[in-house]
Amino acid sequence: MIIEQTKENKDLKPIIFLALITAVSLFGDSMLYVVLPIHWNDVGLTSLIEVGILLSANRFVRLPLGPLIGWLYKKISIRTGVFLAVFIAGITTLLYGWVDGFYSWLILRCIWGVAWSLFRLGSYFMILELSDDQNRGHFMGTYNGLYRIGSLVGMLAGSICVELFGLRAVATTFGVLAFLVLPAVYRFVPKAKKIKSEEAPLQKRLLIKLPALQGTLISVFLIGMSLDGMLTATLSHLIDVHHKTSFMFYEIIIGAATLAGVLQAVRWTLGSFMSPWLGRLSDRKWGRRPFFIGSLALAAIFMAVTNFEIPFALWLLDLLALLIVTTLLSTIMDAMVSDIAFGSARTFIMTTYVVVSDVGASMGPLFGYLSEHFIGLSMTYWLSAMLLLLLSITWFMKGNVAMRWNTIVNQ
Repeated sequence: MIIEQTKENKDLKPIIFLALITAVSLFGDSMLYVVLPIHWNDVGLTSLIEVGILLSANRFVRLPLGPLIGWLYKKISIRTGVFLAVFIAGITTLLYGWVDGFYSWLILRCIWGVAWSLFRLGSYFMILELSDDQNRGHFMGTYNGLYRIGSLVGMLAGSICVELFGLRAVATTFGVLAFLVLPAVYRFVPKAKKIKSEEAPLQKRLLIKLPALQGTLISVFLIGMSLDGMLTATLSHLIDVHHKTSFMFYEIIIGAATLAGVLQAVRWTLGSFMSPWLGRLSDRKWGRRPFFIGSLALAAIFMAVTNFEIPFALWLLDLLALLIVTTLLSTIMDAMVSDIAFGSARTFIMTTYVVVSDVGASMGPLFGYLSEHFIGLSMTYWLSAMLLLLLSITWFMKGNVAMRWNTIVNQ
């Protein structure tokens, strides 16, 4: 038992370092989600629809990149892929403070999409390499919890510092910090084996036609669109619409962007503890499905409550609860898909999962701001709440999809 625990700790160590490296690289990207919806005029944008496009662009560009990055990891080591990702993140973050106008921003957001594709697939492949059925949820939860510290710093410190010092100074600082962690990649990220691919085209076609996979991917798409995409991109705008006045706190102006940054910071702080805990729970005999169904139902309730006229402090607590559940759902989905990504189908399944979740997340900001334009922000959140509730009911009635998946793969 002691030997097993020692091996688990040894395997978890490189995942922890990879998560922290990813966190630093995320500072600039995360900052934009709370800063751009408020300060879009300052960077040469003309409307919130352009903000939605920019916050979606990095995800849209990842759609064709998913298979390409999966193929690239068959040619290079995970360490090399992560090094490239950090380097690209540093360049794009640095330039956020020096460009002006929609098209310049669009180019940078697309380039950042390359970096995140390298980070995401590289981390999944490393976790699959180092984990097993007894600790995969824990490893996934640990990675997700720690790398989101980058979102915490980017959204909280970024939103406050932009109010105090301006976007240029903050973006330049975050970009330099990304470059400073480049040596840590070679020091702490092991030179893992290149990813092997043995799946045949026929096997890919058979896998994609399976109802269980199709249902899982549809759920991943809709959750990504409603929560990871739309909610994250519209959060500061939602607060601005609901509570238009700013107030002073120790000579710091607390506006919608800062409030959104504080909420996101608390979310990622709690998520860094709760994600590994939930991942470890889902590794046990109950499995992941009950946590998945319950989290979907809670997300639907919390999202619906955002439309109610309740005291502002309670309203903010509801938003925080919604954000925390969103974080936990991400960990559960990662672990669910990783459970079936073994053998010759591993690269194909994980790449497909990344592409589909990126499609959903990329549609979210655009859907959110276009929907607000035509039917209003309140109705947009009502529709998202109903969609999440429907997913929860569907999975409850559907049976244990994960068990069916394992049966199919083992055969």
